[in-house]
Amino acid sequence: MPSYDDDVPTQEEENLLKQLRENQEEQQRFRVITEVKNLVIGSKRCKTAFYRVGTIEILCNLLQEFSSIDTNSNDLLIEIIDCISSFAKSSNKKIVDRLMELGCIQQLFRLLSSRTDSIQLCESSLRCLRSFFLPKLSSTMFSKVDYTNPFLTPISFVLLCDQHTQKPPSLTTQTPKLVQLPSFEHYSPIEILFEIPQSLDVLLHLISVSKCAQLSIVEILCCLCVNNERQKQLVDKDFIPVIFRLLLQNISEKQQQQQNSKLCSINLTNEYIIGVCLKFLCSLCHENASIAQQLHDTISSETNQTLCEVVSSLLSKIHRPVVISYYASKFFVNLCKTKVLDADHPSVAIESLSTLIHLCTKSILNKCVYLHIECLDTLIYLLNGNSILHKNATYTEQLLNKLFTYIFTPSKVLDEQIDELLLVQIRSSALTLLAVLSSYDEEIKKRIADEENLIVTAIECYRMPHVSLQLAALRLFHGLSRSVHQLRTTFNDTICDILLDAIKSSDLDIVKISSCVISNIVLEFSTCRTRLLNGGILSILLALLTHTDHDLCINSIWALRNLSYLSTLKIKQDIINGITVDRIYSLLERCTDEQFLICLLSLLRNFFDEKDTNALLILFNEEKLLSTLQRLREKTHPEEIQRELITLIDHLNSNNNSSEQRLSSDSVGSSCRTSLFADYTCDEMDQLDCS
Repeated sequence: MPSYDDDVPTQEEENLLKQLRENQEEQQRFRVITEVKNLVIGSKRCKTAFYRVGTIEILCNLLQEFSSIDTNSNDLLIEIIDCISSFAKSSNKKIVDRLMELGCIQQLFRLLSSRTDSIQLCESSLRCLRSFFLPKLSSTMFSKVDYTNPFLTPISFVLLCDQHTQKPPSLTTQTPKLVQLPSFEHYSPIEILFEIPQSLDVLLHLISVSKCAQLSIVEILCCLCVNNERQKQLVDKDFIPVIFRLLLQNISEKQQQQQNSKLCSINLTNEYIIGVCLKFLCSLCHENASIAQQLHDTISSETNQTLCEVVSSLLSKIHRPVVISYYASKFFVNLCKTKVLDADHPSVAIESLSTLIHLCTKSILNKCVYLHIECLDTLIYLLNGNSILHKNATYTEQLLNKLFTYIFTPSKVLDEQIDELLLVQIRSSALTLLAVLSSYDEEIKKRIADEENLIVTAIECYRMPHVSLQLAALRLFHGLSRSVHQLRTTFNDTICDILLDAIKSSDLDIVKISSCVISNIVLEFSTCRTRLLNGGILSILLALLTHTDHDLCINSIWALRNLSYLSTLKIKQDIINGITVDRIYSLLERCTDEQFLICLLSLLRNFFDEKDTNALLILFNEEKLLSTLQRLREKTHPEEIQRELITLIDHLNSNNNSSEQRLSSDSVGSSCRTSLFADYTCDEMDQLDCS
């Protein structure tokens, strides 16, 4: 089969294009456009071939021409729009860019504003608009998820609320006949829509046209929730009560049909609309506390039910569609992550958590693989930082056993012919979820670390040529590294070598996560400290102190603080010489970063334990150091910084009192997580990075 670069129309396709250019008679045009549409639907080759010979320009000109003619041309317009819609679904971004450059989105809105007499025409136009907004590519041009596999159509499975960018660069092409947008570079469908006057009003007006129109409009609205500003614009247009009414209406209709035992097509349509309404609500409140609170407080004027009660009732059904179950759970997850609901709220800790675990562990079908991946990722999003829920999540062995299966033998639950990237995705998500679960509770850590071949498999995953698997393996090591027992038993020379390799990576995310692991495993009770020192970790950490990335600087100073604890005088001197005394004084006097300052003060405290105080104070000038610390005390700092300052000053003032010196060193807890820090401070700094 020829490559896309070599795709050219066949002779038959050339003849069709010629007829499309030359035929002026409406019926002939209708026939030709229908044939072109039938050829391009589902065919990448035909889309590319027709695009290269100017078919898109012809279709857009015809759309503009017949939209402005007040005749009975609705049937022809629908065929033109359906044909354009097929091109807009293309995974070839050049085709989509060209359609946007030619003003198709604007023309469709003009049509929807002026030609509302035909329901079929409205539905066709809205379906075409939706084709522009739903992402098609498995790359950063649209999103992190591959959406080419539609799940339970007509609703493709899309976690739209997690999208923050949708800006494919445009294609520089020849000047078309239609008026073009100025400076189209990096334009997106979302930006185009919000620049069209009354575009949201048009969608709001058409939402009552039909069930098909509702599906398309709500899908488009989901795609618009890319940031807090866009979310607010939708709320300001009063879409919340409209979508709530739509949700209630379709739930009621579905219940009536179930009571009548009529398995008709409208029943499925109601399910689809319930699903997209829930998806919109999830998108609207994602990482937006004010809107999440507004949704929590929303009450129906007709039924006097709160929105939360309605969504909760969907989770209480035994036989419920998986898409509805997923988005209903995700709704409460978003309310929890915005702190509108507590982690132990029944809708979160019982209903949503148990539903997501059930969806992750139930028998998998290939068409649901995207759903399983998204459920795993949503569990990661919910559980990361919520240690209260960890024991609930692992109350039975079911979830852990399923995660181990995804990691070790995914082919047992997936088709052996499934795409390799999907296997990578599900293994990465499973490893990352294990990392989150292993980050707090010691019993869970031990259960995960003791699983046969898990550490070996994680090492193999790091060595694979997939960044997502490498990151997932490092995250697992990070979760386990927050345990004294695991530092003494699980971490070996191979993992040390992996970390020494990772921290030199050209990928910043890999460097940051590996530095988090290293921060923990350089502690004195770890078996890895000597191996890392011999591998040159000290010079690497000192170099990273000046890195432009803030998180990496924090990780580096924190690692040096841990490395200095109960270390030899030689290591302490090497750290001081690497940073330099002058720079330490400069940082103490000018540093405004609270996290960095806490680490720096703790590092100093570690320098001056009872056996090394006199040897190192000579380098600093004791009087100057005490006066510098005293000036810091006089400034307004948070309690934990003041506590560090008081402890360090008292320690220096009483360096002949061994009991007070020992108190300073013995304040280190049994876990590296709490070493020298209040729990909440350390949790913030050692937060598992699963972004």
